[in-house]
Amino acid sequence: MEQRVLRFETQAGVRIYSLPVEVFPQFYANVYLVVADSTICLIDTGSGHGNSNRDLLAGFVALQDQWGERLSLADVNQIILTHAHIDHFGGLPFVRQFTQAPTAIHIADRRVITNYDGRLLFASKALSRFLRHAGVSGAQHQHLMGMYLQNKEAFQTAPIEQTFEDGDRLYNLFDVVYTPGHCPGQVCLRLDEVLFSADHILARTAPHLAPEMITPGTGLEHYIWGLQQVARLDGIELTLGGHEQPIENLPKRLEQIFASNQRKIERISDLLKAQPQTVAQLSAAMYRGLQGYDELLGIEKVGAFVEYLYLRGYVRPVNIAPDDDDRDPINVVYELF
Repeated sequence: MEQRVLRFETQAGVRIYSLPVEVFPQFYANVYLVVADSTICLIDTGSGHGNSNRDLLAGFVALQDQWGERLSLADVNQIILTHAHIDHFGGLPFVRQFTQAPTAIHIADRRVITNYDGRLLFASKALSRFLRHAGVSGAQHQHLMGMYLQNKEAFQTAPIEQTFEDGDRLYNLFDVVYTPGHCPGQVCLRLDEVLFSADHILARTAPHLAPEMITPGTGLEHYIWGLQQVARLDGIELTLGGHEQPIENLPKRLEQIFASNQRKIERISDLLKAQPQTVAQLSAAMYRGLQGYDELLGIEKVGAFVEYLYLRGYVRPVNIAPDDDDRDPINVVYELF
């Protein structure tokens, strides 16, 4: 499916191009090129998998064909990664074949890029513990862990030249708004009246969430806090997400997301009111028929919501006894409290 490069211009005359890239089969992300006088900044790099690199190059060709913008990857002199998920940073080694532009990322995600193998090992062990906690064992546990690790070794550790934090201003252009939850170091970037919302706010879908039990800085608590940070921003007229279409009415989209979160909370509460259940059982009831990687994502997302309810004292585990050994609990059953 052909994806067209979109062009936007801020009130101050900064040009923004949205380059669509197929980061996984039939799943697209938006890489953004920002052109402001001498600053030519690439926001995210695609996944580096499948057609992603090809699409990125095609996007630069389309810059000339569609918009007469005679730029290539070699002209990029700044790179910003909105967060450390492979569909947004995996193309970095490919991009660096064309430019040695310094790369910047939030300090909380730096380790993912600069110590990729170590972080992958740590994260996989944490995920394995969570799945046992969630009630996933045996062959299903092996299957889900195998899917998680598939192709993860393709990326190699890379250097990061610059880090930033909430409230920083980058290149006298972007104001950093820290929005964790989907990823520990995810940020939104404000450029005049435009907000680059990464995966935090998308036009149609909600971003994936996983519990902090797997990775500190993720989870529903942080995600809601990040939404509240964005809700305080004034004067945003256009929101550009890491996936999907532009958003022209940010307050309305935020209302929809808050309402969707509340519906999920109520659905989980209703299921637990009927009977105590594990996270895996709740996920099977919430998202019937999920298969493949989607099954793993469903269990993680329900785990994030159950964790949120547990931290607020609305649910509690019912099958953990004082005389249990010190191993991580498995098949934890929750009830409404």
